[in-house]
Formats: sequence, C-alpha cells, structure tokens
Amino acid sequence: MLKRFICLMSALLLVCLAAGLGEGSSNYLYDSNNNMVPAPPAYIHARTYMASDFEELNNLKSMQAAFERNGKLYVTCSNRLIIFSDEFDVLYTSQSYIGLDGRKTDFDSNVGVFVTEDGEYYICEPNRSRILHFDADNNLLRVLDNPGITGIDASVRYRPTQVAVDKTGRIFVVAKGMYEGIVELNHDGSFQGFYGVNEVQYNIWNLMWRNMATKEQRARMSLWLPTDFTNLCIDSDGFIFATVQSSSAAESVMRLNAKGENILRVDDDDEYPKGDLWLNQMTTTGAPVGASEFAAVDTNEYGVYICLDITRNRVFAYNEDGKLLFIFGGPGNRKGYFRGPVDVDFIGDSIVVLDSTAETIEVFSVTDYGRALMRAVEAQYNYDYAAAEGYWREALSYNQNLFIAYSGIGRAMLRSGDADGALYYLKLGDDRKYYSKALEKVRNEKLKEYLVPVALTLIGALIALKIVKKLVRRSKEKRQTA
Repeated sequence: MLKRFICLMSALLLVCLAAGLGEGSSNYLYDSNNNMVPAPPAYIHARTYMASDFEELNNLKSMQAAFERNGKLYVTCSNRLIIFSDEFDVLYTSQSYIGLDGRKTDFDSNVGVFVTEDGEYYICEPNRSRILHFDADNNLLRVLDNPGITGIDASVRYRPTQVAVDKTGRIFVVAKGMYEGIVELNHDGSFQGFYGVNEVQYNIWNLMWRNMATKEQRARMSLWLPTDFTNLCIDSDGFIFATVQSSSAAESVMRLNAKGENILRVDDDDEYPKGDLWLNQMTTTGAPVGASEFAAVDTNEYGVYICLDITRNRVFAYNEDGKLLFIFGGPGNRKGYFRGPVDVDFIGDSIVVLDSTAETIEVFSVTDYGRALMRAVEAQYNYDYAAAEGYWREALSYNQNLFIAYSGIGRAMLRSGDADGALYYLKLGDDRKYYSKALEKVRNEKLKEYLVPVALTLIGALIALKIVKKLVRRSKEKRQTA
C-alpha cells in the first residue's frame, strides 16, 4: 500500500512539474529501477495547424496517416489526399483521381500512405480491398487488388491499412484482421507470403482455465489469435519497423530483417521498449489504465525511432539500442497534449503528430537540450565517440537524470582507453554490460602493470634462495672436511 501511494504521489508530482513548464507536455524519464524522474523537454509544441490556416482546405476531418519524403508531407484523410511542403504550404489536395478506365473516381476510406524515393506513392483503400499506386505527378499507375492470399479462411476480407515498399520493389502490407503476419507482395502485386509472423501470446491462467473448462465452455471462449500489426515503416538500412497494438504483447515494436525475424537491439538488463513502465491500475482516478499500446512508428536516419502510444496519447523515443531518450504529449486540450492522435512522423528536426479528433496537425520543435541529445545519438550511431562524449556532457548540463548520457560518456572513455574514468560514468549510468568490460580492462591493465615486476621479483627471490642454499651446503662440506 505504501509503495502504491509513493508511486501515485510521484506521478502527481510529475504532472505538476509538466504543467509548470507552460508547454503542456509530459516530460519525464525512468531510472534503472523503473521509477519516474523529471526531465526537461527535448521537444516542445511549436505550432498547431487547423483547416482555417489554409485557403485550400475546408476541414481536416478523419485524418488517418502521414508520410514525409523529400521535403513533402503526405497526409491522408478518409476521402482526401493532402500534400504539404516542409513549410506547411498546401502543394496539392484532391478528393478524387482519374482511374485506369479514364473515369473520375472518388477516394474512399483512405488510410496508410507510403512514398518512394522518386516520389511515387501508395495509398491503402481498405473498404475497396486495394492499394492505389500513383506517380510523382499524381497520376494513377496501377491498382493492386486482392492478391489472392492463400492459407486463410475465404471469409476473411482483405483490408489493407498500412503499406511500405523497399528498394527492391517488395510491398509489405498490414491488413486489418489478418493475424498471420504482415502480407508480403511481389513487385507485380502477387502474393509472396506472410512476413514477421506474430506468435500467439499465451497466458498461464487462461491455459489452466481452458484445460479445466467443458467442451461447451471452450466453444463459447473467444479464439486465441496472434496480436495484430498496426503500423510499419522502413529504416535507412532497409529493415522494417512494425508496431503491435496490444497491451499484452511482449514485443510491441519490432525491427524485422529479411527473414521476418525481430532484431531490435535491447540490452539484457533493460526493459523492452513498451512505453510507460509505471501503469495506473486504479480506474477511479480518471487516468488512462493499463499498458501502453503503440499504434504508429517512424524512424530517422541515425536509428532513433518514435512510437505513438494511444493509451496515454504520448510519444516515446528510443535510440538503436532500445534506450529511452525522451517522452512528450499526453491526453488533454492544452498545447502539447492530444485528444486523438493517429500518426507520428519526423519531418527534418521536427516531429509531427496528427490529431484526428481535434482535426489538427501538431508540430513539435527540438529544444537545445533535445538537440544535444539527438546529436550525441547521431555521433554515437556514426561511431564518432569523441564527438558523442561532448554532446552527452552538454545534454547532462541540462538534465542530471539522463542516465544514458552517463553511459555514453563511459563508453566513449572506454574506447579512448580511459577504463578507470569509464568505470565511474558507467556506474552512474547503471550500464552493467560495459561496466563489466571496463572492469575487465582495468584488471588486465593492472596485471600488465604489476606482472613483470612481480615476476622478476619472484625469479630473483628463487635465484637468491638457490644461491643461499648452495652457500650453506658448501659451508657444511668445509666444516665436515676440516
């Protein structure tokens, strides 16, 4: 009871601290014991865009997804496509397109959008069971209809909601209600197979109850199905990032290789990225209850990935090692909070969140603290550890609770040869993996430092002992002959 009270008071304190910042955003981190600690904002609310800000738009209803490429932001609404510049000028908007038969066709139930490097883009229309492929000039190139997926019940309708295309032309599709995995299509749109199959999450109590239940009870139980993929993107190395919207999923965000295996890097001693670690279980408080559920993901060119939690309307950012970098957002109407976010994207140094309920596009800009933090991550990603150390120290000057910075400094010092200094910072950062490496290096250096003198001393002592024994023996022989 006391522990719960302390956790609740900590949470309330953090809320008060966040409110006092004036930007209306949650700013905190977790320490090595999963306790919340206050942190300065890495990103702050910079601008809210509404339909009234654009002459070309009369509303921003039913926004679904966003994708940034080549200085343009593509936003889908249920019946519209809008293309903005990186300065948020409307470059193109349309509620229809010219079909392959030459007829004008209205958009219907648009959801996911993906843009290739040469400006071609794909839009999902789940209600029509198809994906539309346009060229850079907004001309329809082809319609990817139901690919005829094998191995599933014929009654399951093909409803693509998210799409991504790699450099080889392979098409990856998240289809609603299709639990076998991400649908992989060949370049021509034909079915290749299921990718990144999501295993069923079993619960020991459910297993026990199912075994004890009667045949009639089991028949009334819901089907045990794998959790559903919700979003995906492709990182700079060509790997697929995907989110799973389930409070019970052990791995709510994944990085999938060519075989569909999750290769997301996380140290053994760390929590797997899953959003909030402190969870409210008291329904009477009015606060969101339960684990975070990631509904969207995006990544930048140096390994940072951001996940949108729709349980508490927050954005969580992690580096390539799964280390939590910063958090912002929350449920509410003030600046920096969201009412119904649906997607999150990097756009240059800024982060954009689509709030479908509020019908707004929220833009967050990086702070001095956030810039130092991101530059440290970028330098470390590019193996420039000396530069990374400088940026980590700058970030620490803003936030003494930034444990990843202590770890980053310690790792940089270890690589530069200062193992003794590295031990201090690695301990502060609770980096057990690299602390063990530094400790081993210190021991090896101590051995090298003292091994030769000790060895020479022992050898000298042995030689001296032999000489003394020999002299004693000769002395005895002389006395006997005398």
